[in-house]
Amino acid sequence: MGKIVSKISGIFIPVTDMERSTEWYIRVFNLEVIQTSDVCTGLAFPDEATYINLWKVERPQPMQFNTGAYKIPYYNFESFDIEYSHAALIEKGIEVMPIENSDGVRFFDCLDPDCNLIGIVEELPSSDAYYAHKRKYRKD
Repeated sequence: MGKIVSKISGIFIPVTDMERSTEWYIRVFNLEVIQTSDVCTGLAFPDEATYINLWKVERPQPMQFNTGAYKIPYYNFESFDIEYSHAALIEKGIEVMPIENSDGVRFFDCLDPDCNLIGIVEELPSSDAYYAHKRKYRKD
């Protein structure tokens, strides 16, 4: 029997200013444009299948949920060197939170121009399940 699904195809991000946000995501994450329209811009990481669609909205939309103790973004971008990612975003003038450690995962959050919370995550060898799983797909 075949798979019903195999991976996440895309992430959808609400933005209030398409031009500003498109420029920001390209500059900050080195994404490439794969499609444009009046209401949506499709972006992709070079050499990766997952894409990001920026969707035009009238007002900011919540892109995280609140556990009571934390605000958690609905998605994370992966890093294989969290220190480098953190420093590179600071160098680009991006507002970033401090790097945190929790159960074999190092992470920090940053904000896009609409104040959408974006998680940047690195799984460490001590994160047994996640690290081993991701190593199978890592392209060094």
